[in-house]
Amino acid sequence: MTDGAEGRRFSGVGWLSSHLSRKLLLALVAAAVLSWGLMCGWFLSYLGDYAGNTYDGVMRAADGAAQRVGAFLEGCGGDFAALEDYLEDGALYCIVRDADGTLLYERMPAGEAGTRLLASGEQEAALSEGRRVHVYVWSRAIQRNELSADLQKKALRGLSGLNIGVFTVVAVLMYLLMLSPIVRLRKTMRRYYEKGDRPERSERQDEIGKLQNAFADLVGVLECKEKAEHQLIASISHDIKTPLTSVLGYSERLRSAELSPEKRQQYLDSVYEKALRLKSIVDEFDDYLDVGLRDTAPMRLMTVEAFCEKLRMEYESELMDADVLFRIECRCPQEQIICNWEHMRRFFGNLIGNSIQHARAGHLELRLRCCREGEQVVFLFWDNGKGVPPELLQQIFEPLYTTDPGRKVSGLGLSICKSIMKAHGGTVGAESGPEGGLLVRASLPCVHL
Repeated sequence: MTDGAEGRRFSGVGWLSSHLSRKLLLALVAAAVLSWGLMCGWFLSYLGDYAGNTYDGVMRAADGAAQRVGAFLEGCGGDFAALEDYLEDGALYCIVRDADGTLLYERMPAGEAGTRLLASGEQEAALSEGRRVHVYVWSRAIQRNELSADLQKKALRGLSGLNIGVFTVVAVLMYLLMLSPIVRLRKTMRRYYEKGDRPERSERQDEIGKLQNAFADLVGVLECKEKAEHQLIASISHDIKTPLTSVLGYSERLRSAELSPEKRQQYLDSVYEKALRLKSIVDEFDDYLDVGLRDTAPMRLMTVEAFCEKLRMEYESELMDADVLFRIECRCPQEQIICNWEHMRRFFGNLIGNSIQHARAGHLELRLRCCREGEQVVFLFWDNGKGVPPELLQQIFEPLYTTDPGRKVSGLGLSICKSIMKAHGGTVGAESGPEGGLLVRASLPCVHL
């Protein structure tokens, strides 16, 4: 997909780039305002039209009744008795006056019923002998229940149509703004699952865009982990293959050749040495995997003073026999940390082993200083060796990285250290030491009870 297509697909301009909750709230408010405005405008218009149409209909009916009454009066020759019967059958009321305004006939209801009549227009009628009279006709008003029922019926039809229209508009907007991106994201996930197509990042700033970007980031992390796993397998395979080839070669010679006792012993010693190398590779790999199972590692509370004392008892005499000076300086003895001792012992054991193997110093000195910085207990470990070039300091904690040109080590020791500190909620980094060697700075959170 091109950048232009991506921009059109996940456009994030104006209010569309806001949070999804705000977008949904704005859509609902807009729908409510639109619905209210349309409903009020339509209903007021409907009431006006209904009132006008009702009035026009009543007046047309009344004019028609007046015309019929006038025609009947002309046909019966001014017989008011017959007119009485006609009016009674039609539920009409009438007043007849001559040209001078003299009352000739009147039929009106008595009492308050007369106030509930609806007046019609007048009609002029010609009687016998050329007399002309004016006929005024009234009919009963429309009943309240009839008017209410008719109004409710028509309003229900109109409001139903209006609500369907508003719902359709809101549904289309919700689909375009919310459902459609979610459907596209689902298809993107399916394409990655089925075909391995890497998802692209979204320009949207709402929750859907963040979900799209989080999925893209997750895919990137998974690919990096997969690449690291392949690299790890390839490296372990390489490290095992070299001593294993030597073991096979020496074993073949021991089986097929006539060797002197001295030569045989030399080959056996070489086989044993290579077997120990294989065991060290497997043990280091097991350590690397074991640190990953950190959720099951028990954590215990201990003071920094007790921790330093256990380290001194663990390594001081052994290092002294190897002619390595190991000094521990504890500046915050009463501070407390939560840690797994076996993992932390492995942490410092790997640091010590790394210094012994790579320091290349005439008389190796190792130092450990413990102090408090803010809410952290900081462990500073450094040696007086050759150190590491500054441009490589950020790489030494990566799995399989090693400065050994002959690749006699697997490069997992410092990576295990990093995993241990991460499991304890701490951090670890490297820098150049005060004496030119490597300085490792590790920190663990202080515990306050």
